[in-house]
Amino acid sequence: MSEATNSAQQEGEEWGTGLVAFIQGSGAQSQLREDLARLKRSDAQVLAGGLSAAAQWCEVNLPPQVLLVDLDGEPWPLPALESLMAMCGPQTRLIALGEGQDIGLYRALLQLGVTDYLVKPCTLDLLSSTLAKCDGQQSGPEYARTGRTVAVVGASGGVGTSTIAAGLAQLMSGERHLPVALVDFDRRHGDQLLLQGVSESGGLSAVLESSQLDTRLLQRAMLQVDTRLHLLAQKPELGELTEPDADAVLHLGGSLCRMFNQVVWDLPGSFPNGALDVICCADLRIIVTELTVQDARNVRRIIQAIGDESEGQRLMLVHNQSHYAGAAPLTRAQFEALVGRPVDLVLPHAGVGLGQSLSLGALDLAASGPFRQAMRQLVDLACGQRLQPVKKNWLNGLLKRA
Repeated sequence: MSEATNSAQQEGEEWGTGLVAFIQGSGAQSQLREDLARLKRSDAQVLAGGLSAAAQWCEVNLPPQVLLVDLDGEPWPLPALESLMAMCGPQTRLIALGEGQDIGLYRALLQLGVTDYLVKPCTLDLLSSTLAKCDGQQSGPEYARTGRTVAVVGASGGVGTSTIAAGLAQLMSGERHLPVALVDFDRRHGDQLLLQGVSESGGLSAVLESSQLDTRLLQRAMLQVDTRLHLLAQKPELGELTEPDADAVLHLGGSLCRMFNQVVWDLPGSFPNGALDVICCADLRIIVTELTVQDARNVRRIIQAIGDESEGQRLMLVHNQSHYAGAAPLTRAQFEALVGRPVDLVLPHAGVGLGQSLSLGALDLAASGPFRQAMRQLVDLACGQRLQPVKKNWLNGLLKRA
């Protein structure tokens, strides 16, 4: 198994780099470098390009503390900016530059979460005050940006809740380039250390028992699985466990959302203290189930406890064929009638490939192609995208007719 490293092992290690700017035009780049040097920000990086260049850079680098991006030449800046901000996470402060003095665009950018919009060429004092705002030295009209909470819970044991949570975190960080925190809240039988190929313990207990939770403590308690995926867990304990305070659990969740774009919680079906509070407050609640009478009963109980989607918190019911590769005890129609809501997605039986991959290290979704493809669909749904219909191969259709 691979050895994970603590996120802040070394003294003085920063969570991200300093300032990175993407400016179009050699003259504008030279002027910005001169202005930043005058503001004692000689360590800032000024690179050529606009939104696309910034996105490519963020795919292979840690998100910076401040990202300054030139919008000129981008026909649809808002969707591109939203995608770029998702890559960076809520810790990165983004400044947009452009030539147009458009109050509608300015308001839309602030609502999106951009710290400020500067019209080129901007004066030194305006650039200075905007950077001070990014450093927290000045307040401004910008909207607070926080990450999303995704809570995954099983209707019963053994339905693959931990595998799905692990797969979500891996795909979001690896393929979507999103900063992701994965929390294994099952302190008695948690599997995320195993699924992520981590052989050392995490600091979940220390975080839950701390009376002064801050970013530095969280950084030291979390294990870095890859560039964008961090794990908060602990090795399973069989003895007596001190029940965490529900308010402390919610405070932990809020702190993580200020550090990461996506915070995925792997919640045990036993619902220890604080678990129900997390799923009630989560932006997305995923209930994993099999098509059985027992699971239908449990799903109804969970939905009654956490409420509906009237406050904008999405609920997804996922059928994971973990036990029944063939016919399940109930048909999908029978199960949906018992539960009172439709199944949103069906994950195929993964076979033995996923389990065998753990003998070599971390969970490898590539060991089961159909399961990985279905998990990608789940990530699309979790990120607010609609599933695209399967495109038929017109050439195969013509050949069959022939």
